[in-house]
Amino acid sequence: MKTLSILLLFLYSFSFAQETLTIEEAYTMAKQNYPLIKRNNLIEKTRQFNTENASKAWLPQIQVVGQATYQNEVTRLPFSLPNMTIEPLSKDQYKVYADVQQTIYDGGMIANQKKIADVTAGIEKQKIEVELDKLEERINQLYFGILQTDEQIQQTKLTEKDIQNGLSKAEAQLRNGVILRSQMDVLRAQLILLEQKQIELETVRKNFLDLLSVFINKKLNANTALQRPKKIEFTKENNRTELQLFQLQQQAVEVQKSLLHSKNLPKLGAFFQGGYGKPGFNMLKNEFDLFYIAGIRLNIPISGYYTQKNDLGLLTIQQEEIEVQKENFLFNQQFQTLQSSNELEKIQNLIDKDAQLIVLRERILRASLAQLENGVINTNDYLREVHELDRAKNQKIIHEIQFLLTQYNLRAQLNN
Repeated sequence: MKTLSILLLFLYSFSFAQETLTIEEAYTMAKQNYPLIKRNNLIEKTRQFNTENASKAWLPQIQVVGQATYQNEVTRLPFSLPNMTIEPLSKDQYKVYADVQQTIYDGGMIANQKKIADVTAGIEKQKIEVELDKLEERINQLYFGILQTDEQIQQTKLTEKDIQNGLSKAEAQLRNGVILRSQMDVLRAQLILLEQKQIELETVRKNFLDLLSVFINKKLNANTALQRPKKIEFTKENNRTELQLFQLQQQAVEVQKSLLHSKNLPKLGAFFQGGYGKPGFNMLKNEFDLFYIAGIRLNIPISGYYTQKNDLGLLTIQQEEIEVQKENFLFNQQFQTLQSSNELEKIQNLIDKDAQLIVLRERILRASLAQLENGVINTNDYLREVHELDRAKNQKIIHEIQFLLTQYNLRAQLNN
């Protein structure tokens, strides 16, 4: 049981120390942590408020009015009647009443206002999606930067091993008096340079990790292993969120056109007005009294047609501007896609040549090690071949990471 407990503890510690991260996980966490994502809740609340306000236009619109006036003259009869006195109205008059308006038919105004609230919220949310898509390219730079640094660190260790091999051969020659100690020092000095290079690479890796930690809101340490993504096969279909944004903007203009038509349609409503004042509706009764009036009101906004044609023209221009922006976006997108595709083809050709070059350089290095052992060449000659192999392998590392970075940037550009 004690042995089992120790084994489980070891496995737990190892799994904790070797925490892995994939690029898809990095995308997800970065988007969830991005401050702009908080706007979605605010946008949704705004949409709800606007929709509810529009719906409440169907409720009776009530206002209470109080009024006290004094006028210099009142209506009087221009004649007198025998045995009858008609008291004129008072010059001071008072009135308190409630006015109630109930919409029966609004020409579609309320429905279009709701649509505007919905499409406006959709546009604002889509703008956030556009920004989140751009975030993927920033994550790519950091993620693949870490991967490249990891592989360069591993390559440094391999180069160190090659120099150690040469050093062991040189030590044997030194004991036999074949070479001078200074040639040994050349190799030892190179080992120190490699240690310096490794320190620099580890510092670069730490900087990349710290920046990526900020984006994904998760602490990454030196033991965090980033999984190398595979090459991807994707179509060149353009699914960028900007295209959906343009579509929503066109829908918003269409709703504005519908709203413009609604404003110029006849409106039908009921009304009621009731109150208490002096005088009431009976103008011959000069005293406080109750009064009310109710009815149906038809409103035909003729003057709205004066500017309707121009207003529709302005909205049509807005649609044309949106279409121009879309065409410009697609043009630039096509240019970037073509450029990235050509870049991928170039890098793949370089990787193929890198592989051929590494095979040759490894063969040359093995021959140089044998020559060093037999005293045919000195340590400087051997070190030169080590450098050439190291340079060829580093070039292959850089090209492979560049290929993946270009692929994933292209995927982000197309939202594929």
